[in-house]
This record gives sequence, structure tokens and C-alpha cells, in this order.
Amino acid sequence: MKFSYLNNNFDFSIFYIKHKAYLPNKSYPSNKFLTWFIGFTEGEGSFIVNNRGDLAFVITQSTSDIKVLQFIQETLGFGKVIAQSVNTSRYVTQSKREIDILISILNGNIVLPSRQEKFNNFIKGFNSWVTKGKIRLDTVVTKNMFILPSLDNSWLAGFTDGVGCFTCSIGEKKGYSFNFNIAQKGEINVKILEHICLLFKGGIVSKHAVENVYEYRIGGVKNCQKVFPYFDKFTLYTKKSMSYILWKQIYNDLGDKCHLDKSKRLEMIENARMINKSNIL
Repeated sequence: MKFSYLNNNFDFSIFYIKHKAYLPNKSYPSNKFLTWFIGFTEGEGSFIVNNRGDLAFVITQSTSDIKVLQFIQETLGFGKVIAQSVNTSRYVTQSKREIDILISILNGNIVLPSRQEKFNNFIKGFNSWVTKGKIRLDTVVTKNMFILPSLDNSWLAGFTDGVGCFTCSIGEKKGYSFNFNIAQKGEINVKILEHICLLFKGGIVSKHAVENVYEYRIGGVKNCQKVFPYFDKFTLYTKKSMSYILWKQIYNDLGDKCHLDKSKRLEMIENARMINKSNIL
């Protein structure tokens, strides 16, 4: 597959046409939501083609974060949120028309090369699926155009809601670590992680301990403040929004040297634990 990189020009023109045709009585989602949704889908979405050739689009989350699935359902205006187990819930759609709308959001707007490969197979399955049965739709031409992440839209916020982590650990004495990181499987995605380094003017990309996983990490109080303007502007919708608030609070406490005070350090240690719990979705 050849990659044709654009800058950051998400194109939703086909989506607006499909939305008007299939959901004429519903208002359009905002561009801010759509770009967030693409990022979140690239982090957490599943494109499923079963053995019979039927399609499904699924996003799975901890039931403790079911509100983000309900938010997606309500904003898109379709799909179902169902309990998969006691601890896990899913946003699901298996409708031809609804999946046609989803494809129109994503086609030509995907950032990660690995996700584009899976999405291409999904479109191939869709084109076969919609030529059979009672409901028949037009086939779709795949757009292999990859958009680079930008600090001017909410894609990175959605992707962070999916796979990013704000982390902090406070030692019993004076030591601490303070990081923001994004891990992603596949060497094919390294260029995207390296581009995030350029966006934030800091951080490194390295191999993760897990095989074939690579990680972008920016660490240290001074460096991590570079990510604040972006995440202050573009909303996180999962529990990681609380993780980010606590992370910034600890940043302020570190700046005020609170970790050097024994009683205040104990409170910071507890807040750091809450950050890490919020990262577990």
C-alpha cells in the first residue's frame, strides 16, 4: 500500500451527504466530535467482517466508562450500547446504512497506517455485503490518504482517550516520575508517533517491552507542560479527563515543591494512584 500524506485536512463532505439522506431529521455532529471520534476509533474501534460476510462496527470499554459509549450513540444518532459482561460494555452497529455513514466519516480521514489496512478490508467486505439481501447500497471507493496528527483538531484527544496515559509516581522520599505516553503496535505506525514528538516539541519514540509495540513518551515536569495547551483546549471524554485533571494538579504541587513536605507528599502519592486507576479502562 502506498501512503499519500496530507497535512491535517479532514474531509467530511461525503458524510454530510450520507447523513442527510439517512438521518434527515437529525442534526450533524460537530467537526470537533467527528475528529475526536476518528481518533478514538483508531485507538479502540473494531472493524468486523464475520464468516457469513456480515459487518459490525464495535467499540468496547469498561462498563465504568459506559457514558462515553452513550455519548457516541447520542451524538451520532444511531447504534446500540449493550453490556457484554459485568465489567465490559460495547457500542455496536450492524446496520448497512449506519455502517455506510461510519465509513463516510472514516474514509480518507484515517491517521494510522495499520488502521487503514484493517479499514480497507472492512470496505472490501462492505462492498460485497451491500450487493446482497433486501437492502442494497452503493459500493464505496477506498481513499488511501493518511492525515498527520495536528494540534489544531481533536483527533489526538480521541486517540489519547483510547490509548494514551498520563502517569505519575511519587517516591516515599524525594524522587518522582511524571510522563505522558502513547503506545501503539506495529513499526508501520512509528512515523505517526515521531510526528507527535514534533508537535509537542519534545519526547522520544522507543521500543516497548512488549514485542512489536512502540511508545511515544514525554517525561519530566518541564517537558510535560508542553502538552497542557492542547489538552486544555480539546476535551477528553473518558475517565482520562479526570486522570488529566489530577495529573495537572500534581504538576502544580511539584512546581510548589510540595513533594518535599512529608505530609503533602503522602497526599500526592494517593493522587498519583488515582491517576493510574483512571488510566485503566
